[in-house]
Amino acid sequence: MTAPSRSGPARAARTARRRQDPARDARRAARREELLAGAINVIRRDGPLASMDAIAAEAGVTKPIVYRHFGDRDGLTQAVATQFAGELMAELRGALAGSDQPEAILRATIDAYIGFIERDPQIYRFVVQAPPTASPEGLTLAGFVRQVGQEVSVVIGEGMRQIGADSGAAEPWAFGIVGMVHLAGDWWLERRSMPRRRLVNYLTELVWNGMGASAAAQEGDRG
Repeated sequence: MTAPSRSGPARAARTARRRQDPARDARRAARREELLAGAINVIRRDGPLASMDAIAAEAGVTKPIVYRHFGDRDGLTQAVATQFAGELMAELRGALAGSDQPEAILRATIDAYIGFIERDPQIYRFVVQAPPTASPEGLTLAGFVRQVGQEVSVVIGEGMRQIGADSGAAEPWAFGIVGMVHLAGDWWLERRSMPRRRLVNYLTELVWNGMGASAAAQEGDRG
């Protein structure tokens, strides 16, 4: 009578050990970061329509290896979008926390956004063209804009409460500001019809004057 084969359980045990191997996971994560950095270099060089062939060639690997780490092109796109969004959000948070003067905060935040996309226009365009994702952890541009809107609304709300104004307008104002700056920045990248400083001044004046008038009207109603 033939003894029962142990190849199945042994194979399962080896698979479990591989899944629990921290060193292997670290190597895989490092390799993924290398591939992502290579992809970003290619996008900066070739633009938002950079091919997967070019990305694989930049890393010195075949396309199947790129797919193994990111799943497909959409997965790579989401990885680039998430990194871009994280870097931009860090700059915006620094601008939001850089002053206690509301107008200065507004100007610095607008300038941080416009300046960031000016420095990396090809990556920005790549992110703008990112397709929607059904993955809960996937970050599309729309999701990023909502995240920025929430951050800005907190700062605006705090500033309004400090001067005794109704902070109920903070959230719609914040999303209106973020949407305006996003679209104006997109237009400016295409046209470049004025210096960045002038664009920032125009946007700041438009937003600040409107907010200031509304806050003054609220104070007048209470008077």
